[in-house]
Amino acid sequence: MWKRGLVLLAGLQLTGCATPFERMWQGLATCEFTDLYVDETGRPANLQLANYTPYKVSDGFAWYKVHEELHGLPVVGFIVPASSFEVHALFVDTPIANARRLTHNAYGSEFGDEQKHDEGSAPLLLRDPNNPKRSIIDCTRGESDGEQEDSAMPAMAEVGF
Repeated sequence: MWKRGLVLLAGLQLTGCATPFERMWQGLATCEFTDLYVDETGRPANLQLANYTPYKVSDGFAWYKVHEELHGLPVVGFIVPASSFEVHALFVDTPIANARRLTHNAYGSEFGDEQKHDEGSAPLLLRDPNNPKRSIIDCTRGESDGEQEDSAMPAMAEVGF
C-alpha cells in the first residue's frame, strides 16, 4: 500500500516540476496528446495551448512561433491540428545530431524508429529540409502511409521559422 502512495507522490512531483509547455507536450514520446488541437471554432481545446496564439491557421493546421524549452530542446515553433489531421510537430532550433543527443537524454530515445512512427506510436526526428541548423520532431497519425506523407511533410517543408 505504501509503495503505491510513493509511486503516486513521485509522479506528482515530476508533473509538478514541468513547465506549462512541457505539460502540453507530455505525450510526445508516444504521440498521444490529450486535447492538443484547435477546434472548428478556432479555440484551443487544451488549457496550456490557450496561452499561445497561432500566427497562421490554414490547410487544417494551426502554426505557432515560440521560444520555449522542452526538456532541454530549444523549440522555436510547433503545429497542432485544426481539423481531423492527426499531426503534431515541434520545430527545434538545433542541428539533428545535437537534437538526437538531447532527445536521448530527455526521453531515452533518439526518435529514429520509422516503424513506430508509421504506426503512430512514436515521433520521428527529422532534419529540417529548409534549414540544416534545425530539426523537426514529427508525430503523425493517419489511416494510411500515403495520407501521412501527403498531409504532413509537404506543409512542414513550406514554413520557415
